[in-house]
Amino acid sequence: MIQKIREAIGLFASNFVLFSLIVLTVWLPGSIMLIYLRLYVFPGMTGGDELRMTMQELRVSQFIEGSFGTLYVGALIHALAQLKQGLNPTYRESMTHAGRKCFKLFGTRFATGLIVVGGLILFIVPGVVLALRYALIDAAVILEGVEGSKAQKVSANLTQGKRWKILGTMILTYLGLFISSMIVSFILYLPLSLIGQKDNFGIELIYQCIASILSALPIIVLFLFYWDAKNQQPVV
Repeated sequence: MIQKIREAIGLFASNFVLFSLIVLTVWLPGSIMLIYLRLYVFPGMTGGDELRMTMQELRVSQFIEGSFGTLYVGALIHALAQLKQGLNPTYRESMTHAGRKCFKLFGTRFATGLIVVGGLILFIVPGVVLALRYALIDAAVILEGVEGSKAQKVSANLTQGKRWKILGTMILTYLGLFISSMIVSFILYLPLSLIGQKDNFGIELIYQCIASILSALPIIVLFLFYWDAKNQQPVV
């Protein structure tokens, strides 16, 4: 588990500029919109209720991710596959490839999400198992060109015998991201607290962009599981 995370961090660090450009294609305008709504729109809509503001922000964030997330996820996966083959992917090439596959990925994600949510509604454990079973559908769609049930089948085969390892690795990854986000938040907001200022659009935007860029790490970790599982398959 730790080895996968270390490899993911190494890939992330050595290709930081490319990965940042890919992620911020969606999340720079997304972050600007979120921060504007948080500071100037949601307080009036909710009467300053922090919980309602958080829920509104979460809905908008989910909408952005659901509508446009397939574009940057697809581009990251394409770039990662090129890097693992010793090639040098470009921003334009990665985004173009993702643009051709994003609608397939959206449809597959949507159908798979309904299955996982159904499992969660019935009982938590089946939902978690289904989420792990289909954890590698993004890479299957982007790199193999399959979609729907075929992508689900590819993911199910590749995750067989590795699902709890994937779960443990992802828990550690998100824990590390949480700690990193807390450290970044402390560093950025400390000067504001010293001068008694609570909100600052620029600081909010920097923090949001950094958090978005760091969110590439779980995608890289899952890609590495996919890549290793494919290379472990017997050649037919």
